[in-house]
Amino acid sequence: MRSAFADTLFDLAKDDPNLYVVSVGLRPSVLMDKFAQHYKTHFIECGVAENNAAGISAGLAKSGKNVFLCTYACFSPGINLATIKQSICENNLSVKIIGYHGGLLTGELGASHQMLEDIALMRSLPTMEVFAPLDAIETVKMTKVLAKSSKPTYMRLVRPDSPEAYPHKKGFTIGKSEILESGSDVTILGYGPILTQALNLEISNWKLEIINCSSIKPIDEKTILKSIKKTGRCLVVEDHQMAGGLGEAVATLILKSGLKCKFTQIGVDNQFGRSSLDPLDLYRLYGLSTTDIITKINYLMSKK
Repeated sequence: MRSAFADTLFDLAKDDPNLYVVSVGLRPSVLMDKFAQHYKTHFIECGVAENNAAGISAGLAKSGKNVFLCTYACFSPGINLATIKQSICENNLSVKIIGYHGGLLTGELGASHQMLEDIALMRSLPTMEVFAPLDAIETVKMTKVLAKSSKPTYMRLVRPDSPEAYPHKKGFTIGKSEILESGSDVTILGYGPILTQALNLEISNWKLEIINCSSIKPIDEKTILKSIKKTGRCLVVEDHQMAGGLGEAVATLILKSGLKCKFTQIGVDNQFGRSSLDPLDLYRLYGLSTTDIITKINYLMSKK
């Protein structure tokens, strides 16, 4: 995902003289060396000063620049939320905040870098739109679309390599979800690489409808409710705190619609992260593994 984003942004800058990248001392880790070397005057290095970087990004956007603020999610929005709110969101400025290293997949870096609250924080900000691509393929498509957006934007990326599952022929549209597999028994909603676990389940007795909700805010109410109305059962899967994430957004949507269904979710349940050389060990520890997904599906299909 990091490579796909960096390469796409580099290519977009060729045709967009207003495209700027703001960094907070993480240029090699966010793979912006090539951009910084080629577009020297369009790469702003702020050093370890996250609030200052958000303020500079706001100023650039106010002057008409197309700004991408690139850093770890644990720093932005983890540290500079107030500046994002006051300088970017309240002025409705077109700053695209790219939060790298989201979720438990940042295994060996431990709790300090495993940002599990970023979706909740950014969803709560007025004017902010929130996205999380499924894989590198969708990262490319999403970056091209968001580069043309005039809204404050947050896009979440993960650190390690991840499997590709997004259909090459599918595009990306703000406010739309994509049905990756059609089914009639259980609706599974999610975003990011964790959703690919649902695509690889060895289940033959149940027909799963798997939907990629990469546009978290604005959310695709029509597609989600239509699917849940058909299946009567919903499972939300996310590598994030259950509080404030997609699960809560979908639960609220269901309640507001008056739709009756059986609902459950998988996510981090009010805990901090920890270190692991294999991030999938953390998925097993926190109840986000394929086994846990199957257990939840069996619960939804039970008569209880």
